[in-house]
Amino acid sequence: MKRILYIAIAAVALSTTVSFAQDRYDAVRWSQYFYDGTARFSAMGGAFGALGGDFAALSVNPAGIGVYRSAEFSVTPSYLTVNTKSSFTGQAAESRSKNHGDFNFGYVQPFIFSNDNQGLVSLSLGLGYNTMRDYNYNAFAYNKSESSWLDAVLDKMKNNSGYFDPGYMESDYRYENFGAGDWDAVLAWNSLLIDQDSAGFYNALGYGDIIEQRRLVESRGSNSEFVFSFGGNYSNSLYFGATIGIQDISYKRTVTHSEDVLETGTGTELNWFDYREFFETEGSGVNLKLGLLYRVNDNLRFGLAVHTPTWFNLTDYYRASMQSQFKKPPQDANGTQFADETVWNEYDYTVTTPARYNLSAAYLFSNIGAVSLDYEYVDYATIRMKDRYESNYGDSFDTENEDIKNEFTGASNIRLGAEIKPVTNFSIRAGYAFYGSPYKKSSGGNPSTQIYSFGLGYRIDGFFIDAAYKYLTSKSGLYRIYSDSNTISEKYSTSQFALTLGFRF
Repeated sequence: MKRILYIAIAAVALSTTVSFAQDRYDAVRWSQYFYDGTARFSAMGGAFGALGGDFAALSVNPAGIGVYRSAEFSVTPSYLTVNTKSSFTGQAAESRSKNHGDFNFGYVQPFIFSNDNQGLVSLSLGLGYNTMRDYNYNAFAYNKSESSWLDAVLDKMKNNSGYFDPGYMESDYRYENFGAGDWDAVLAWNSLLIDQDSAGFYNALGYGDIIEQRRLVESRGSNSEFVFSFGGNYSNSLYFGATIGIQDISYKRTVTHSEDVLETGTGTELNWFDYREFFETEGSGVNLKLGLLYRVNDNLRFGLAVHTPTWFNLTDYYRASMQSQFKKPPQDANGTQFADETVWNEYDYTVTTPARYNLSAAYLFSNIGAVSLDYEYVDYATIRMKDRYESNYGDSFDTENEDIKNEFTGASNIRLGAEIKPVTNFSIRAGYAFYGSPYKKSSGGNPSTQIYSFGLGYRIDGFFIDAAYKYLTSKSGLYRIYSDSNTISEKYSTSQFALTLGFRF
């Protein structure tokens, strides 16, 4: 019986092409936002489309900038903890990590033209930095199995035996000879996990071996947006605005798949092997947001905003390594431990994210508080990927784009917020947000995301301080790390504390 590691998680599926690291799941990662911002914004679930007057709202409905009547500067550091619970065929595991979180800041400068309620009352400019999504994530899973990652690699090599020529796999340019999607086979060959005899390829495992499999995924990074906003106030009734968003993606992920031989059915000499993949993405994109906010009276407001797609230019970097250890030296080998690593693979491509459509409403209770509701629609089936140099390579993403249309769908996102002021200058806030799943189907459940939040605020003269706690939870469907592996499910949650210091002048 053979065993081989071909790592493919639901969010990080791999293919056997040169561009295997760029897939539809990556495209969804860059397209799905869980807005961060000021502590007040976070505490109220991000439901600021019809409220305005908060810098983070400019990434949702830029018309909110028209509500400002004085200049404002704010800065928001935050602290994040991540917890992931995994079940690998019923075997539970848990992992935790801590991170400094996000850092947001903003400045708004209004220019007042009139104190009357008619005509153009003011125009405002704003610039700053908001976090659209945090990518910090840890997950650990393990179980016992009679199958192995090596099974999948061996099948691939047997089905393409002429392609996997031993001379090419051992040459100094072996990782230039093969596409990055086949580097796993070359690594396994050079770590003596795969060998060849007159009958063909075979691996270092045998029938009846019991394997302990361990899988660790660690990722870091964020999608952050620099915003440049312009808007105004017409007759203290109609507010309008536009935001140019320049998004910056920084993402690093390490996936480690380990297998230890616990029991052997045929005297297998292999002790263990580790397979690691290192994946980085960096790049930037631009979008435009347009919004309106209508003040019906002193209490009731409605908002409308449209976001264009974000057009990203991205670069992926990928490499992998493998280590193995045997009880005694294999045939013709000097030693019991072996290792190999690839060169870096670099690939440039573009992603066009979906447009976004926002409707919102808010009701203000004079100086007592407010309630607000935002509805957002995003059609993830409209995501498109493209080689950045298509004229040289042709359209290399036909398959991925077809998969996107077939597997993804439109999703509804709902954000609710409330604020009450029990005493002058002091506020209590709470919020809830639901982000619908981008997938048409998902075995084992619907991987939607929910956010619960709470916060406090204090304002006096030209100074304000706000604090917020936000709890995010999401559950994946069932997935396999290779074709014959047992299934894994994960429940992911984060706890974030944010503090905003601000000045109005």
